[in-house]
Amino acid sequence: MVERFDIAIVGGGPAGQAAALQLVALGLSVAVVDEQLRPGGQILRQPPVGYAVDGWMTDRSYAPLRDQIARFEAAPGLHWMGGRSVLGLTVRGSDDFALTVSSPEGVERIESRRVLIAAGCQDLAVPMPGWTLPGVYAAGGLQAFLKSQRVIPGERLLLAGTHPLQLVIAAQTVGAGGSVEGVFFAQPFARMAAVMASAPLAAIGHVGLLLSTVSALRALRRHRVPVRFGMPVERVVGEHRVEGLVVGGKTYEGDTVGLCFGFVPQSALPRMAGAKIRPAGRAGGWAAVHDRWMQSTVPGLFVAGETTGVAGAPAAMAAGEIAGAGIALDLGVIDATAAERLASNARDRRAGHLRFAALLDAVADPRRSFPALEDDTLLCRCEDVPASRIVALIGDRSANAVKLATRCGMGACQGRNCEPTLLRLIDDPRDPGFTARFPARPVTIADLAG
Repeated sequence: MVERFDIAIVGGGPAGQAAALQLVALGLSVAVVDEQLRPGGQILRQPPVGYAVDGWMTDRSYAPLRDQIARFEAAPGLHWMGGRSVLGLTVRGSDDFALTVSSPEGVERIESRRVLIAAGCQDLAVPMPGWTLPGVYAAGGLQAFLKSQRVIPGERLLLAGTHPLQLVIAAQTVGAGGSVEGVFFAQPFARMAAVMASAPLAAIGHVGLLLSTVSALRALRRHRVPVRFGMPVERVVGEHRVEGLVVGGKTYEGDTVGLCFGFVPQSALPRMAGAKIRPAGRAGGWAAVHDRWMQSTVPGLFVAGETTGVAGAPAAMAAGEIAGAGIALDLGVIDATAAERLASNARDRRAGHLRFAALLDAVADPRRSFPALEDDTLLCRCEDVPASRIVALIGDRSANAVKLATRCGMGACQGRNCEPTLLRLIDDPRDPGFTARFPARPVTIADLAG
């Protein structure tokens, strides 16, 4: 089955929604493709249809997102394609794109005149001894359970890493009735405070987010959850599942571990299309390069949100608005004056959010806090490739050469989890990482054959 639209948007989070609302209001046909059945992205992950969650996302900081998602779901003429994964993107010309998409019904093709990739980000995977034990989660995985279904994985949660989001997750967990045994930051509090103090205007401009962090700390104090700084994580312990976590040389008992070292952009599709990319930030990963209208270096291919660098939902919303105006301008639906008018306020908002994102990136810098690897620590979980095999091969080999020799990056995740670690070990800024190849997501041979 082939469907054709003016614009195909990959990602139904804040950026994709904002762009779609701009474009359908101008009378363009828009398809929004997302792996989740309902729109919202990770930041506003909705419960399944027919499943009610008391107090879902009621914090004031979520109000703009809730308002936008309500307008998005009510927008006439918008074609929502949830529950679908984009396997590949083919550029057949500046006015002719094709997306190969997998769905419960099989593989589909979507054709469009323009494409916007607003695919979001993912947790930075940080290998350490014991990290493959059942009961170890990335921060985003924990939030997915909490936000969409109010499910608390495990009974005694331990959180560790460098990113302040773990405070929010801990507060959401105790708010849902769960138990948190401790929150551990690898970096000293003095270092984090010094970074914040280095850019007071950026911090003050986002006082709402800072107050949310203070509110989370208060909630944890009320529930007597210890929050410790200068406690680098060393290993997860347990026989058949998680039994505890070693941080700062001390073992803390628990049955669930959440790791939070930061986030990296979802960049496979821009890379597959040949778009220029850049190093994304201190956590690693790649971000798509774009112009002032959010157009990538591939004509007709636009990018927005965390695909262009992890900066948070408000920045993503603003980028989506800019991209919507840029796409409309590129298609000749509006003129330059109208496009500037549509994008002006969003540009100002995004600039402020990016300044704060840079500050948060420095606060959460994980580079001095990665746990030491042991010979049998799996770097590539998909293909069971241990650290010893990779370290022995690196020398002057590229990431692609190591991939061919070890199968690191050939598994179901297509290198999304292991690539940042491999590039840290190679330590060569000239190495572009793995070549992005079809399929970008797992798919059965039967679906492809069909």
